[in-house]
Amino acid sequence: MNRGCALFSSLSYQNYRRIFLYSCLNSSAGWASTLAIEWLVLDLTGSAAALGAMIGIQIAPVIFLSLIGGSFADKFSEKRVLLVTAILLIFINIAMFLSYKNGVLNFGLLGVLAFMLTTVWAVQGPVFTALSIKVVPEERVANAISLNSVTFNIGRLFGPIIAGYLIAIFDTGTPFIYLAALYLFVILVLSRIKMEDLHQKSSAAASGNLREAFAYLNKKKNLYVPMVLTGIFVGLGMNFSFNSSLMVRKVFEEDSRHLGFVGIFLAIGGMIGAGYAARLSVSGHRPTFATLTRSGIALGLFWLATSFAPTFWVFAALALLVNLFHLMVMATANGMIAAYSPVDIQGRVYGIYLFIFHIGFGIGGPLIGLLAQATSIRFMVGLGGAIVLLLSLIFVTLSKKFTFAIND
Repeated sequence: MNRGCALFSSLSYQNYRRIFLYSCLNSSAGWASTLAIEWLVLDLTGSAAALGAMIGIQIAPVIFLSLIGGSFADKFSEKRVLLVTAILLIFINIAMFLSYKNGVLNFGLLGVLAFMLTTVWAVQGPVFTALSIKVVPEERVANAISLNSVTFNIGRLFGPIIAGYLIAIFDTGTPFIYLAALYLFVILVLSRIKMEDLHQKSSAAASGNLREAFAYLNKKKNLYVPMVLTGIFVGLGMNFSFNSSLMVRKVFEEDSRHLGFVGIFLAIGGMIGAGYAARLSVSGHRPTFATLTRSGIALGLFWLATSFAPTFWVFAALALLVNLFHLMVMATANGMIAAYSPVDIQGRVYGIYLFIFHIGFGIGGPLIGLLAQATSIRFMVGLGGAIVLLLSLIFVTLSKKFTFAIND
């Protein structure tokens, strides 16, 4: 199969097409929620530190419950778990909408509801990943992981656009009622996934015990490298929606529609990056540490450049390149973990990965917010890019002296 065809090879499987559609809808809803919550925080407080604190509130459940979500993925029916999470997300979004419309929403209540929202996402993430790689044959797993990153960016494209325009036309609470309706379609798509047609099945003896996953990782210590590296990157601000909200609102003094425009550029860059990663995922090829670190160097360079952007549109164009290499980093790290962990414990391994990843996010978010408040937003953005560049260069040097290949 040539690489052009390999880009979409997983879509030849009916179950994966449904997974792909589910992920597009779910990701769109998630990105719309993220933008609406960030905009609400800035409306209520006008504070970068408060925005950083809200990120910390949202990340706290993800840090701890991603481990449980990974165990759920290995022990229970992934489809049933995802259906339950979709139903819960409907009720949480309705609660967001009603509390805003009734004038009772403040920073504290928003924090509680955002905590509940991300608690559900924490369980959902590793369960979805575990299911998405079971609906394709083993030789298509890396490609499926890369296409999952494409859906992430399709959501990043449409979610912020929809939320931004709903906020601009109506108010900051309106997106949540639309998101509640969107999750009804999510449930419909999930209901059509045929669990009897899975290509890879966990063994009947799968216990969901986290100790098995940690024992495997202790044998394959190199798997910790992509986990920790991406955790550090995201802690420095690699989730560019946070940086974008502050740059658009505080530096360029634009409205929510312009944040939606940045979302378009981010999504285009992300889809190019994820698409290129998918092209590399042909049968017989596995993601490499070299791809991870080289993408990190490019990510750091363009990230640093955004801090010097003289105009909004220059910033948006650079954001496209930032997210292109961000997705190369993420797709490569995800693919390495999928390629080198057994199917029986993949859910738990992904849970551990998300645990490490979100520790970085949870610690970094509040610190970045405080740093932006104490210094300047441009300095905060530039510092993150400079550290990512430095770390990537260091790991490139180390990779010449040590073997980072992960054996089966």
